[in-house]
Amino acid sequence: MIFPKVKMLSQSGTYSYEKDIAVSVSGCNEFSDDTVKTVFGQTFEDGNLILTAEKTEINGTDSDEAYSLTIGEADGVVTAKIKAECEKGFIRALFTLRRMCLKNEIILGEITDWPSFKVRGYIEGFYGNPWKSSERPEMMELMALFGENTHYYAPKDDPYHRNKWRELYPDREASELKRLVDKAQSLYMDFHYCIAPGLSMKYSSEEDYICLCKKTRQLFDMGIKNFGLLLDDIPADLFYEEDKKAFGNAVNAHVVLTKKYYDFLKSLSEDTALTVCPTAYHGKGTEEELTGFAGNVPDDVFVFYTGSDICSKELTQREAEVFFENTRHKPLYWDNYPVNDAEMFMEMHTGPLIGREKELYKYSAGLISNCMEYFNCNKIPLITVASYLWNSGEYDPEAAYDEALSFITGSEEEKDDLILLCDHFRTSCLHDENSRIMGEYLSLASVCFGTGEYDRAVETVKEYTDRVRLAAERIEKRNAPIYKELSRWIKKFRLMTEIMSLSLKVLSGAGTKQELKTLMEQYNESATVLTSFCFREYIESVLSL
Repeated sequence: MIFPKVKMLSQSGTYSYEKDIAVSVSGCNEFSDDTVKTVFGQTFEDGNLILTAEKTEINGTDSDEAYSLTIGEADGVVTAKIKAECEKGFIRALFTLRRMCLKNEIILGEITDWPSFKVRGYIEGFYGNPWKSSERPEMMELMALFGENTHYYAPKDDPYHRNKWRELYPDREASELKRLVDKAQSLYMDFHYCIAPGLSMKYSSEEDYICLCKKTRQLFDMGIKNFGLLLDDIPADLFYEEDKKAFGNAVNAHVVLTKKYYDFLKSLSEDTALTVCPTAYHGKGTEEELTGFAGNVPDDVFVFYTGSDICSKELTQREAEVFFENTRHKPLYWDNYPVNDAEMFMEMHTGPLIGREKELYKYSAGLISNCMEYFNCNKIPLITVASYLWNSGEYDPEAAYDEALSFITGSEEEKDDLILLCDHFRTSCLHDENSRIMGEYLSLASVCFGTGEYDRAVETVKEYTDRVRLAAERIEKRNAPIYKELSRWIKKFRLMTEIMSLSLKVLSGAGTKQELKTLMEQYNESATVLTSFCFREYIESVLSL
């Protein structure tokens, strides 16, 4: 199976290599060899995956990322002919091939594919420790592999993004940022640099505006052409008396700033683009603060919108239509999932994306996911987001979730263990059902207890307990970075398995209820979010016997 799902597939079979895959290029002169090397690394003169390409328009779609692939195999050699309008479509076809190669499942036949959403990406926009400079290109490669095309750079705790917005980047930090910009260009991923001056900027100050322009000029000279002006998470009222006299209110000040900044960007290059996150960035789309801003900035400015809430359970076509009707802008969704900062910091969000309507792409400018500070944990939900954004019409959350877990784990045993752990990480703004697997076991046990099938009830609990106990033991021995990030959740998971084991001893008469109460008190003292109510309900039922 190709994941994310492609739009059109005529499959004649599958092929798996029995030796290492070696890529060679033959007749791809209309496209760049560097693009092939970006996706596959080294190429060979005499390979067993031979690429040819033709630059041509793909009928039936207006996307410049559309492509077609014709794949055949003979005598252990796979041939893949790519058709694409431009380099963006060419690299999308290469990434599809790359995903097949990583699974060693080459789909033979004809593929025609293009994305649902035009803008598909993620933003490092959380509060907390920023990602390491070595991690950012890794995430960029992963998201490009699964079909995303946009990265917004906005780490709240990068001082030069927010607190020191007036100051130019020092040489070392500037070099790191330039390497990230170059990486994005090699992946044909749009890089947006966001600046957040709102906590201290005096909007009537020409000096402050000049600082903003100088900073932008430094970034533009690095090759950045897409900019974001973030005016979120700041006071709704103006602070300086001069601003109050000049503008009256913050909305007017922000409109004037946006227009001036937009004109400045266009003076640098007509190819520049601007995204703005207004101070009022959520609601019904009819609020005066939101419409007063978005309805008065240039039509081609992207306007961030999080939906009806800051962290929205659902994103709907109708709310996007209302937003457009009142602002003349299709909303660019800043989707606050899987982020877990602020009051959500005790939760871990690794469940699949749900609650986003299938045809939202028709009514919005795109969707950008806000990430967690836990770099490796992001990979699971973000892969599911990428699947939705590429082909929202056929998006299956659980299938995408399973594929994401398969991708980041090294074996079926590790995947099964992580499934049991991540079963308890679905609590989020999405209102997903937490502890599904546990709930199924404990619900069956409860029914058995109620019908007098005591032995079957105990056996059901034991089966689950044995599974999670072994999983916890193996997880604690693994050293992959994701398990270090999950350490406090794993600690509580381990305690949960001890409580489950002790509950069985109580049921058999080998343990005491007081011991069980003591362990549960220890479990409840930890604010780290893990199991759903079904766990506490089960323990209370054991204590009541």
